[in-house]
Amino acid sequence: MGRIGGFKDSGSVRHYREIYARVRAQWPPGAEDLRVDTRFGGTHVIRHGTGPPVVLVPGSGATAANWVPNAGALAASYTVIALDTLGYPGLGTQIAPIGRPVDLALWLEDVLDGLGIDTAHVGGLSYGAWASMQLAWHAPRRVDSLLLLEPGGNSIGRPPLRALPTFLRMLVNRTEAEYERFGRLVEGGWPNDPDRQRLVNYGLAHYRSSVPMIRYASDEQLHRLRMPSLVLLGENSIVHDASKVRTRVRRLMPEACVEIIPGAPHPLAETHAEVVNEKVLAFLKSHG
Repeated sequence: MGRIGGFKDSGSVRHYREIYARVRAQWPPGAEDLRVDTRFGGTHVIRHGTGPPVVLVPGSGATAANWVPNAGALAASYTVIALDTLGYPGLGTQIAPIGRPVDLALWLEDVLDGLGIDTAHVGGLSYGAWASMQLAWHAPRRVDSLLLLEPGGNSIGRPPLRALPTFLRMLVNRTEAEYERFGRLVEGGWPNDPDRQRLVNYGLAHYRSSVPMIRYASDEQLHRLRMPSLVLLGENSIVHDASKVRTRVRRLMPEACVEIIPGAPHPLAETHAEVVNEKVLAFLKSHG
């Protein structure tokens, strides 16, 4: 039997929830917190707005609350459904392992079913983008469009060799200080909210994560993504070569709109929220 994610001790849980509450308080008034039961456990969801549903899956260690820079703009025209990823830190309670990439698709299907949603615009940042791709491969009829914001390293593009020592050091030294150092590098010097940063760094350091590792998408897999797709890449991302990813997407996903955002680092949904929101809204409005 696979491993279940969980915090290391009760003190970590209490402190993490305090940080989470501070980030959650940044959301616009009217956003509601929900628990959706799935075969893998209870998933925490923040829902806000009215209109067609847009499901947002966060990057590694981030949460539903971390989508606050994007929620207000999107919720003006859409129902934002922001998720905590089971197997990563968050407010959910995992009861069964998520060991295979397809399990991420099954989990997302269960969330949609639990919310009474037949189809939705689905996407995410980094790991969340890769998780969203699993649903698009497994159950394409559930995905109206795909929003891939800086897909995680080694999903569509290979990480550059110069970045590998940095990734390896983080994997070996799983402390909050190391995650903070790594986060500053990934952000490329762009300012970010300290509580949102702390939520990710503290969670990763004090939670035993249990999720599938990102696997490189084959040409055949990418070619199967026939739904309308938006791929936004950061010019200064350290997880892949943005120009190479753009070339590959254009070759294998002809229905996709792919853009490189000048000067943006990997976590561009936060550091470049205004331009990301503008491009996502324009794409969604042009695709129903």
